[in-house]
Amino acid sequence: MTRGRKPLMALREAVLIAKKRGETRQFMHEPGIICNFVIYCICFVAHVRIKRVTRVHCSHAWIEREAADALATLRAIASGPGISRELWVFLLRGSFRFFRVTDTGLIELSRDGSVMPEPEKPGPKARAQPAMVGRGAISPDPLPGSER
Repeated sequence: MTRGRKPLMALREAVLIAKKRGETRQFMHEPGIICNFVIYCICFVAHVRIKRVTRVHCSHAWIEREAADALATLRAIASGPGISRELWVFLLRGSFRFFRVTDTGLIELSRDGSVMPEPEKPGPKARAQPAMVGRGAISPDPLPGSER
C-alpha cells in the first residue's frame, strides 16, 4: 500500500544531483522497489532510495523511525567497501539531506557523497591558558640551534 503521490519532482531533482557523481540507472516505480536508482562511480556503486519528509530539522533517530521501511529494504542490499546504500531525504521546500545507511545507523553525506563532519555538541569548552612569561614564570626551552 502506498502512502501518497509518487515523489516525481524529488526524483527529477535527485537524478540531476546523482548525475554529477557518476552514471545513473533508474528503476521503474513499483511496489516493493528497493531503490529508485543506482549511481555508478569510479570506485563504488551507490544504491539510492528517495524518501519525502515534512520536518526540516530532524535527528538521525527521527529519520530512523520515519523511514524504517525504506531503511530495512536498503539494509537488505549486501554491504562492502565498494557498495554504498543511501537514503536521500527530500524536504517539502525542495532541498535534500543525504545519508549513508550502515548496519547500525546513518552517516550524513554532502551533495557530492563525501562524509560530512560531525556537528559540535554543545557543552563547556576548554579555554586555552595564555603562556605566562615574565618574573617567576618558566619559559619553554629554546629550539635547538637558537640562542638566548
